[in-house]
Amino acid sequence: MLSFLRHIETPHWLERLPRPLIIGGVVGGLAMYSLVIGAMFGTDRQLIGLALLALPLGLIGFTLLLYRFEWFVLILPLTALAMRPISVPAGNGSELPISMLLTLALSGIWILAMITRQTWQLTPSPLNKPLLAFMFICIFSVPWGILWADPILNWRVMGNFRFAQIASLLSFLGLLSIPLLVGRFIQHEWQIKAYLGMFIICGGLMTIAQTFNINHVFLTDAGLWGLWFSLSVAGMIYLQPNMHWGWRLAGSSFLVWHLWLVAIRNSLWVSGWLPTIVGLLVMAFFASRRAFFVLVAIVVLNLAVGPGHVYIDQVINQNIEEGGLGRLEIWQRNLWVAQQHWLFGTGVAGYAPYNMTYFREDARSTHNNYFDILAQFGVVGFGIWIWFAITSLWYGWRTIQLAPPGILRTTAIVATSGWIAAQSSMMLGDWILPFLYNQTVAGYKYTMYSWVFVGLLISVHQLAQRD
Repeated sequence: MLSFLRHIETPHWLERLPRPLIIGGVVGGLAMYSLVIGAMFGTDRQLIGLALLALPLGLIGFTLLLYRFEWFVLILPLTALAMRPISVPAGNGSELPISMLLTLALSGIWILAMITRQTWQLTPSPLNKPLLAFMFICIFSVPWGILWADPILNWRVMGNFRFAQIASLLSFLGLLSIPLLVGRFIQHEWQIKAYLGMFIICGGLMTIAQTFNINHVFLTDAGLWGLWFSLSVAGMIYLQPNMHWGWRLAGSSFLVWHLWLVAIRNSLWVSGWLPTIVGLLVMAFFASRRAFFVLVAIVVLNLAVGPGHVYIDQVINQNIEEGGLGRLEIWQRNLWVAQQHWLFGTGVAGYAPYNMTYFREDARSTHNNYFDILAQFGVVGFGIWIWFAITSLWYGWRTIQLAPPGILRTTAIVATSGWIAAQSSMMLGDWILPFLYNQTVAGYKYTMYSWVFVGLLISVHQLAQRD
């Protein structure tokens, strides 16, 4: 704390004032401030009183944010993993999660710093251009969707749609900025280990809580949490050199436990466990071709003549009974909307009013990020996304080849394998870019998991090059 205080410069005019005057001013100011707070609570204006109480804490937090910026980037994943109830009400029952607000605050301060210092501080990476281009298309799609909206759209049934649309746009911009923040400010191996440790510890607690039906309020066990927990555990116990056999045994047992939970007990949630299986197979491919082909052979034989055949039939039948085939009709409707607004789309969350106007009795989201991107941002936005997806996978492959054995190569394999699996999960849900009327803005908490690991790819690449 003392080293932090030394970085704060005392204004010259304050140094010239007599010390008794400074002390008296501080004490008197605090006394008046306390009287005002007491008056607010005494006159039954609790909301104003609470705001006044929170103001000093906010000033302290903002000061820390300015002088210890990298601390907040370091805890960013933790705000999503283990701070679920901390949020700010946004009206109409919606809430802005602390992870989203922190990301936007960090991004805003960083942008202002670059403008003030007239320096470009993005870490050199081929991901920068497609990420910035997709941010632009997200922003541009909003006025474009308003300008070219169908004149017969039923806006009344959408409520305060514009406010919700802006909130969704901010969530998209926050997610897209995470790789840039992490890639720039996570610059040491111990920070990378801290990130992996957060996902392993919190994911382990989530597995225990779900297994024993423990009612908790702070962990965010949704989206692709199982994917990143499994790959982080598998990476540490199988890819780290000189790992003690006891840790490998304990980690393997916990990994099997988790796979039983998500793939057997929660088998109906295919979009939750299938990406994990894909990610583990891709990890095996990167780590050892022999292990990969052995695993593939085991899976194929199990599905062909083993109990896996019965299991898959059961999962398929359960999904059909739950209305899984209805997605084909939803996708067809979505394509119809996209055809009418094919260039730049209908805007962020923009196809929802079309569904509520033309398909009022059965208006549903697509549960497919690729169709969402096409409808919201048109073929231009979809093309930029494909550019980013291909570039990021190539960048992950190059980072794996560049990174030396140890935590850097382990993280590169975990991040690349998981990102490939996350791309495949986009066919089954909106776990990467949350659709406003499905995941809501609160979905930011768990959709940011994948973006954190994209940022770690940039960090690992820079550390490997520096070494």
